Amino acid sequence: MSNPYFPMGSRRVRRLENSIRKRCVNLPAKRIENIYSVFTALMPPLVNTKFQHEPNAVIVRQQGQDIAFPNPLPLIKYSHVSFGYKEILKRKYTLPGFVEVTAGDVVVDCGAFVGGFSLSACEVASEVHIFEPSIQNVAAIKRNFEGKRHVHVNSCGLFDADKEVMINLSSSAVEHSLLEPDDGTVVSSEKINVRRLDSYFSEHSSQPDFVKIEAEGVEIEVFDGLGDLRPAKIAIDVSPERNGESPAEILQQKLEAIGYEHQRRFNMLFARRKST
Repeated sequence: MSNPYFPMGSRRVRRLENSIRKRCVNLPAKRIENIYSVFTALMPPLVNTKFQHEPNAVIVRQQGQDIAFPNPLPLIKYSHVSFGYKEILKRKYTLPGFVEVTAGDVVVDCGAFVGGFSLSACEVASEVHIFEPSIQNVAAIKRNFEGKRHVHVNSCGLFDADKEVMINLSSSAVEHSLLEPDDGTVVSSEKINVRRLDSYFSEHSSQPDFVKIEAEGVEIEVFDGLGDLRPAKIAIDVSPERNGESPAEILQQKLEAIGYEHQRRFNMLFARRKST
C-alpha cells in the first residue's frame, strides 16, 4: 500500500523528507524554514506551509490555519507539519474502525505539546481536556484554542497521584519527561503539578470517552491514574521511552484484566472496552 492511513504519504515521499531533515540538523532555523516552505510547495501530497517568527513563538501557516509552536521548533515537527499537522496527529492517535473520536465524545489529550491531536478532536467532541506541563507549550495551546469554550487547558501533567514532582526539561520541547528524556539534553528541571484522571474528573460533571496518552515514559502511571474510570477508547504511545523499554506488554496485561481488547500499530497501542 503506497499511501497508508499512518504513516502518511508514499514511501518515496517519506524517504525524501527524512533525507532532507537529516541534512538540516546543523542549519539555522530560518534556513530550515525556507527549505521546508519550498519542499512542501513543490512536493505533492505535502501541505504547502509557511513560517512566521514572533518573540516567543513560531507560527505555522497551512490550509488557512495558524498553529502556534514554541520557539525553536523541534526538528521532528518539520516532518509532522509537512504532511499537515492536524491530519497527521489525528491519524497517529486513531485506528479506523477500532478507536476513533466520534461526535459527542469527551476527549483527554495527555502530553499535548501544542494540542495537535486536539485540533481535530475538538471539531467533533463535546469536550476536550488537554494536559501539558510545559509553560511554553501551554502558551501555544491557549493561542491555538482561543475562543473554544469546550476545550479545557490544564497546565499540569498526569500521573498516578495528585502531587508535585520534578520534570526534566529537554532542549527539545517535545521531550520533557519525569524520567530521563530520550532525545535532546536536559537543560533544567522544575517542579510541576500532576493529577490523577479519576480525581480530575470527580471535579467535573463528565466522564472521558476517549483517552490519548503520550507521557514520555510514564504511560503506565497515567493509565493507573484512571482508577475505576473506563473510557470506551484508549490510545497509548508505547515507544521505548521508559528507560529504553516499551511499556506495551504491561499495559496490554492491564487492559485485558479490566475487559479491553487491543490492537497494535507500530508504537501505538489502541484499546476499546469490550461490549457486554
